[in-house]
Amino acid sequence: MRIAITGASGFIGGHVRKALSKSGHEIVLVSRKPESLKPMAANETVIEIDFHRSNNDWFNSLGQPDVVLHLAWSGLPNYLDSHHLEVEYPAQIKFLTQLIQNGLKKLVVTGTCYEYGLCSGAILESQMPMPTTPYGVAKDLLRKSLEELKKSHEFELTWARVFYPYGDGQAETSLFTQLKTAAVNGKTKFDMGGGKQVLDFIAVDEVAKILVNLSIENSKVGVLNIGSGKPKSVIEFVNEQIQKNKWLIRPKIGAIPDREYEPHSFWADTSKLDDL
Repeated sequence: MRIAITGASGFIGGHVRKALSKSGHEIVLVSRKPESLKPMAANETVIEIDFHRSNNDWFNSLGQPDVVLHLAWSGLPNYLDSHHLEVEYPAQIKFLTQLIQNGLKKLVVTGTCYEYGLCSGAILESQMPMPTTPYGVAKDLLRKSLEELKKSHEFELTWARVFYPYGDGQAETSLFTQLKTAAVNGKTKFDMGGGKQVLDFIAVDEVAKILVNLSIENSKVGVLNIGSGKPKSVIEFVNEQIQKNKWLIRPKIGAIPDREYEPHSFWADTSKLDDL
């Protein structure tokens, strides 16, 4: 099987590569920064592509892949930037539409839990999306556009709404990376918010394994939550990471404000994922 991965040099993309490195599949790494993908595994090739630029046939440029695992999305982690709607969404739908029109039969796209908006409790895939951030709105709009495209073109679409992944390679502004950086640099206190917010944290390695299975093994999945399904407060997560990694640092609760655009209690119902 020929699997093309966009956003291969990104946070999740790097862990997907690791999960696929010893498989018998042909992996096409799609990136604007091919130099960042070295060293490469024996089953990997790299194609330098910026899909914000014009191309008449992306499908053939990628070597007619059997499946595209679409992870690419620029402008993160600034979820409130209008860039997501004004620049990213138009480029994304143009790129994916052309792939499908020219022959792509299977597409797996990472969505986001931000599509659900300020909902509370365990969230099912059937929950009506009510995004409140430009990022969430743009992702939801992309999903709707692809589902509309299914009415005129035959292809499989899996839309994977990822909750709160964490792990090595994450953005510098993420909770996990800030905590790890502070601990490694010998700081004794970690400035954080109130810590009471309850979220769904999932290790990025687990996210990568699920995405690989969705690309290779599973079909006609539709919308799927990717989370642990286990609600955990932010302070619980921070203390868990400190204990697990034996870091000599302690949280300083309330030192910074909480994000106003996130729910206070919010996690994935993983019944559908568990069935798969």
